[in-house]
Amino acid sequence: MAGIHDGFACTTMVVKRVLGVVGIESVLGDVEGFLNCTDEFLFSDLINLLPASRFVLEVLEDTELTPELGARCDALRQVGFRIALDDVREITPALSEFLTHVDIVKLDWPYIAMGEVAAMVVQLKRAGKLVLAEKVEQRTEHEAAMRAGCDLFQGFYFAKPQLLAVKRSHLSFGSVLRVLQLLTDEASDADLEQALKNAPTLVVQLLRLANSSTRPQARGTPITSIRQALSVVGSRQLMRWCCLLLYGSATSLSSEIDPLVRLVERRAGFMELAAQELTPADDRFRQAAYLSGMLSLAHVSQGVDVKAFVTDLPVGATIQTAIIDHHGKLGNLLSIAEHLEAGRYDTALEQSHALGAAFAAKLPVLMS
Repeated sequence: MAGIHDGFACTTMVVKRVLGVVGIESVLGDVEGFLNCTDEFLFSDLINLLPASRFVLEVLEDTELTPELGARCDALRQVGFRIALDDVREITPALSEFLTHVDIVKLDWPYIAMGEVAAMVVQLKRAGKLVLAEKVEQRTEHEAAMRAGCDLFQGFYFAKPQLLAVKRSHLSFGSVLRVLQLLTDEASDADLEQALKNAPTLVVQLLRLANSSTRPQARGTPITSIRQALSVVGSRQLMRWCCLLLYGSATSLSSEIDPLVRLVERRAGFMELAAQELTPADDRFRQAAYLSGMLSLAHVSQGVDVKAFVTDLPVGATIQTAIIDHHGKLGNLLSIAEHLEAGRYDTALEQSHALGAAFAAKLPVLMS
């Protein structure tokens, strides 16, 4: 993407546009989409927005093939994703060992000697992998790839990239925040429906999310109401989508702002997990912790002072004071999260004792 030099930011923008702006059917039709994924995105909760049966997740060529990544790929395959290795030019020992975690190997066709490609294809097929020849730009290259035994092909020989025009539409921050607050409060479908009616752009995006869903209630059933779309998408998916929108427009993405997406996602996830450890039976506190973490950097994306910004938010006083003054249990969790992000582990551990010795003892596990 022009102007975006960060892999996570680029992938996040693609997800926003494909799911919420253009629509998955307009982009993919009835075929799978191949999505470049940094290891950070592969471990991100945002990946759960994607309908698994519609995407092949590509592990980039500069990604370290660690056991942890292998386990993550296995987990993603379990829920229906297919995994591909991108831009492969040689089969190294590390790559060979990693093959058990993937489905497809993409050969970087222009950079592989013709005398070597046949043996590579044979080795990969013996391992049970589909072999894709990418960057195929001429008929002779396609024929050579077919003779070598490749199963799939990508390149300009088959299709040139097309730009999909999209009309920009305004989506107010307040509308997204209102829906997010209702989701956190486990409001009724009627209240959610009313809030969405006041945010028509978000309704359109909800319908596109519903259309891309692979949940059983979505199959073969036309969406005829906002309430039906809510049922198909589910509250957790809609919450993920709203959180993504808080840190950038659905139609544009600033490379300066977007790193906040990954930071705030980690922060909110940590606070939710920590809250669950602190008070396992209090689901409302867990949700408040998640929302506090998610909103704690929203003022940065809006370019305003934190106090002035948070004071105007339609959220409870405990969340406001947690973000502004770091008061209360939520404020303590937020402070601990910030210390961990800055590498101040001893300070985080010291502060955790304010929440009880039992919680402090669990913090090293939460940090891992």
